[in-house]
Amino acid sequence: MPSMVIAAAVLSGTLTILLARVMARSLPARLVPRLFLLSAFFLAVEWGLASEAPRVTAILVYLHITALGAILVSGFWAIVNERFDPSTARRSIGKITAGASVGGLLGGVLPERVGTVLPVTAMLPILTLLQLIAAVLVLGIERGKSAPLLPARNDSLSEAMLPATRILRNSKYLLSLALLVALTSSAEGVLDYVFKARASAAATNGEELLRFFAAFYTATALIGILIQVAALRWLLGRLGVARSASLLPAGVTLGSIGAFFVPGLLSILVARGIEVVLRSSVFRAGYELLFTPVAERDKRATKLLLDVGAARIGDVTGGLLILAAVAAIGPHPEHYLLGLIVFISIGALAVARRLHLGYVKALEGSLHRRAGHLPDPLEDDAGALLQTVGGFDLSGIRSRLAISTGSPYAMEPAPRPVAGPVVVERPLDRAIRDGDPDEVRRALQERPPASDQVEQVIDLLAWDAVAGEAIRALEGLPPETTTVLLQHLLDPEEDFAIRRRLVSVMAAYRTPESFEGLFQALSDRRFEVRYRAGRVLSHMSQDAPGLAIDRERVFDVVLREVAVERTVWESRQLIDAPPEETSPMEIELLRDRVSRSLEHLFTLLSLVLPQGTLRLAFHALHTDDPHLRGTALEYLETVLPEPVWRKLWPLIQPGEMPTRQPRPSGEALRDLLRSQETISVALSQIRKAAQSNPSP
Repeated sequence: MPSMVIAAAVLSGTLTILLARVMARSLPARLVPRLFLLSAFFLAVEWGLASEAPRVTAILVYLHITALGAILVSGFWAIVNERFDPSTARRSIGKITAGASVGGLLGGVLPERVGTVLPVTAMLPILTLLQLIAAVLVLGIERGKSAPLLPARNDSLSEAMLPATRILRNSKYLLSLALLVALTSSAEGVLDYVFKARASAAATNGEELLRFFAAFYTATALIGILIQVAALRWLLGRLGVARSASLLPAGVTLGSIGAFFVPGLLSILVARGIEVVLRSSVFRAGYELLFTPVAERDKRATKLLLDVGAARIGDVTGGLLILAAVAAIGPHPEHYLLGLIVFISIGALAVARRLHLGYVKALEGSLHRRAGHLPDPLEDDAGALLQTVGGFDLSGIRSRLAISTGSPYAMEPAPRPVAGPVVVERPLDRAIRDGDPDEVRRALQERPPASDQVEQVIDLLAWDAVAGEAIRALEGLPPETTTVLLQHLLDPEEDFAIRRRLVSVMAAYRTPESFEGLFQALSDRRFEVRYRAGRVLSHMSQDAPGLAIDRERVFDVVLREVAVERTVWESRQLIDAPPEETSPMEIELLRDRVSRSLEHLFTLLSLVLPQGTLRLAFHALHTDDPHLRGTALEYLETVLPEPVWRKLWPLIQPGEMPTRQPRPSGEALRDLLRSQETISVALSQIRKAAQSNPSP
């Protein structure tokens, strides 16, 4: 058996290298049905040889199924990977892997039933028929795929193709996937040898051994179906994609340790059963989801090499380890091989645990790579896009400045002193006393306010006619003014008009004290103050990348923002136009599709997550391409804590709420556009439609 495993691995590796080059330059949906037809032809030929040369036929069937069968499975999953966006794939993959387990159940029951009335070679025409049916069904998958909403980019695969080896060398993520496949395959091969060796020693004849294996694979297939139907989606949500894949090496490690300390058939039966069940269910689903964010071109060039080539390397390694153990120890090295399985599985577990960050980075890299360069938002007329309810003043008039002249900030003329020194009245004081907005603006432009005039200038922020000049005057004051400004900003009794405009003033004071004050302003009772503070904080965090920001504190603020009724969420508007500084989410590109609440939420998240990636995800949620939206949803579900995700989901995506647990922080996004279209093109179409049908 070890020699046959090595021979089949060499043949499979050779075919993999040849077919990987073909698949890289063609659609998997065109290549895979032809391979199924070729496999059916080989089975028919082998059936014809079975009566004349049974031993040769047995070898040919083994080599055929081991080598080409793995390639067919890999090709099928390549089609699935290109068929779904990452978010949809996560929610659909359980049904697909359940179908595989049903096939495994058939594979356990059918030979046993056929073998009771017909010779074993009768399975060959049955397999031929199944391969023909598979070819037809694979064609149906591709024909059922919806057409992309946007035209694909005119890239030439032949010109842009990189050799698979170079792609693997340049991608630590793909190399980690290859190492995981090789290690788990090596452990599987050695464990299978120990299992079959103990089963053969316990069986009295070949018929008993056949029934034992049929019952074993039937039982494991049933358990696999149960897991996929009842628990797979829950496991993927609770553990995450990478940790779900790590269950296989973890289970093999525990099972092998048990078989090491408890010799006998039962313990190795449990260990092998755990491996078979986890591989066909959780590991298969997790592995394919880990592959989903890989760029389509890279996927076609490398998937066969990883699925089959790396697995065959693992098979060869496992076969060589078995041969070495037999040569060194004797015909029964099972005990020592179990220790070796534990060692290999621990290595695979370490690789799988590191894949989460790589998965998130793969998602993120794809968003940036496929998005290209977004149009310059400054080219748009941003002012025309703002959804405001006017620029009037809601604050009233501060009592200490109010007079009866009709001007909000005119002051009653002070009575002239009877005696004493003559005091020269300063221009700003005189302009405020006279209530002339032109004079106030001129006074503010001519000279900065004195320290004892800062309070007066802060009060001027509530006067719409002079607010702009007051903001510019306050922005030019010394840094020690920050304390006074923050006192007014954080005073809940201060006029709303002053608080919301003070945020713009604080943007000029890029100090830790200012940052902390603005963060406290995120608790203001008025949305516009929080909205403006979020914008300024996001820009400040980008200007000072080393700034210490408490992630949990940010997520607490986000939870407060999303803990509102949907009607409140959708109705939030701004009274004043936002500052001239562009939004971190570049909402100017989205025109009337933007939600101020959602923009504010993403702006807050940009304090602790990559701003560029969040911006692309935000824009993806506002396009009509389901693949684009699905990738954005997968990214958000991966990087956000579970409480935040659960609150956010109903606000951005109607439907059933997926459950999951928080995952370690990371940054990520990949495989955005099935059609390889850019977000830039999608948004350009939105903008053109908006320009042709302007809102009243």
